Amino acid sequence: MTRSEIPLELLMREAGVEDLDGLDRVMLVISDNSADRNKMAELVEKLSHDPQKYLLVAEDREAGVLCGSLLGVVFEDICDTCRPILLVENVAVLPEYQGKGMGRKMFEEIEKWGKEQNCHYEILVSGQNRTGAHEFYRRLGFHEEKGFKKYL
Repeated sequence: MTRSEIPLELLMREAGVEDLDGLDRVMLVISDNSADRNKMAELVEKLSHDPQKYLLVAEDREAGVLCGSLLGVVFEDICDTCRPILLVENVAVLPEYQGKGMGRKMFEEIEKWGKEQNCHYEILVSGQNRTGAHEFYRRLGFHEEKGFKKYL
């Protein structure tokens, strides 16, 4: 039986400062550089106290490895029903765990949280070169809209 055939026992939970090493490793999937450890610790702590933000981590219970993460942010919308919107950012899964259903489980968890926050819909941005991720997002039911991004 190959690793891809072995069902993972995943724990989905909110990140804490004890997860910095694992978070940094996971974020290197989508970033070229490690984060400043002190700043990362400060932000993880800050996020844990903000009810409109959820830094979700996926942990392989058997291996004791933090293997995926995403950040959900709820923000207000003054249009139509005035229900808030869920923004999903920093979606990353370690390469050895990709294709095993972890990303789908992370999205199920963050969408459950978004529904509890009465969100109308969710949005995300993905780099144009991340075509594999785009296919994954389509399989989850996302459809493409025209988006723009400007670095400040």
